[in-house]
Amino acid sequence: MQRRSRLTLVVVVVAAMGSACLGVAIPRAPLWVGIAYLVAFFVTELLSTKLRDDVRVSLSNLVVLVAILADGPAVAVIASLGGPAAIAFKVSDQRLLRVAFNAGQFAVAAAVAGGTYTGLIRLFGADFPDPGAVLAIAIASVVYVSVNYLFVGMVVAAASGEPLSSAWRSVVQVGWLQAPYVGIAILAAALLRAGGIGPVLLLLLALPVFVARSGLVAFQKTDEAYDRLVRSFVTAIEVKDLYTRGHSERVAELSVHVAEELGVPYDERRLTGYAALLHDVGKIGVPLCVINKPGPLDDDEFEQIKQHPTIGARILRDIDFLAPVLDIVRFHHERLDGRGYPHGVSEEELGDLVRIVTTVDAFDAMTSTRSYRRALGVDEAVAELRRCVGHQFDSRMVEALAAVVVRLDWQPTVEFASAAELKGREIPLGTAADRFNVDAGGGS
Repeated sequence: MQRRSRLTLVVVVVAAMGSACLGVAIPRAPLWVGIAYLVAFFVTELLSTKLRDDVRVSLSNLVVLVAILADGPAVAVIASLGGPAAIAFKVSDQRLLRVAFNAGQFAVAAAVAGGTYTGLIRLFGADFPDPGAVLAIAIASVVYVSVNYLFVGMVVAAASGEPLSSAWRSVVQVGWLQAPYVGIAILAAALLRAGGIGPVLLLLLALPVFVARSGLVAFQKTDEAYDRLVRSFVTAIEVKDLYTRGHSERVAELSVHVAEELGVPYDERRLTGYAALLHDVGKIGVPLCVINKPGPLDDDEFEQIKQHPTIGARILRDIDFLAPVLDIVRFHHERLDGRGYPHGVSEEELGDLVRIVTTVDAFDAMTSTRSYRRALGVDEAVAELRRCVGHQFDSRMVEALAAVVVRLDWQPTVEFASAAELKGREIPLGTAADRFNVDAGGGS
């Protein structure tokens, strides 16, 4: 089944389940109370924080828990409509799918959590704030978050092809930041039920909620700092290397798509993208006259440029978050048959992520115009990769790349980034063999 079909099926099923929950809840809840909670849910979703490219998290679970405790599960289900309202307000792409999915998953999660709470209350024979009831709402909180994240993991897996288990892990990785604030919801609900909460106390209770949000924002800003750090290195490479401007970004983009095609988990895809962006950072340590030479390299020059993977790994070795993928930088010119450079490592030392970037690096080099030859067509480049399967490239990576370039309608990069450096000379029409001889082993 195609990804789009899988995604649509998941959304339709979840939306139908949510509609059923809403159909049961709406007649049972006081309208204006439900609307008040809906507005609160809407605000928390507007203040949501990005967890990964296609997933955001918020503190709306606090609104749901307060609603369940203070006014019952039916009100909590109605409150969940604030989620899709916020999504409709914030997004422009795939709006219908996103709104339908969020309406369904929030309503189902609220209904299941509310049902869990009321069922446990009956089982324990307790009423809030008895210890049994506090335990019941704590369990209901875990149920709400688990159902919510399970549905999000399902839709991410359907959209990306990523295994459900890894999609779910990446979605819940910051869920622990929200756990301490369940206590705030319990306290707020207790005061509401006791009639002992006024505007000032309500404001004081809101302060820890904003502290909770600041933790999520700090997590997001850390990710953004990683991204800025990586891109500053890329800028340094491109200032020096006139002939490969844009190459790093294209290799990173395609590498992430190929990893996704192969079902690589999100966290590994993300790090692969960073390492692919930085795979040529070692060129900073290669003389400019070698980097920007408009033609084939002599033996001495080639020996100098062969060291850029080692130099790159040395530059990046103290950046902790890149440690799991440092081999991508170190080995991106190695081959399965051990004839690559600079280390000549064996096939066993080349992990899947290294093989992905090695394949994509060679593909982009072949399909990009350089000072010494014009770009090859996509089909020609894929054919050359297939010819080199087994001794240079992994067949799985080559076929995944072939599928990706068709899906993306990938086009060669025919504009030479530094045409002024040619000084009026004509760029020759090179062959794949020329490209491999000049760039020495598949990529740049």
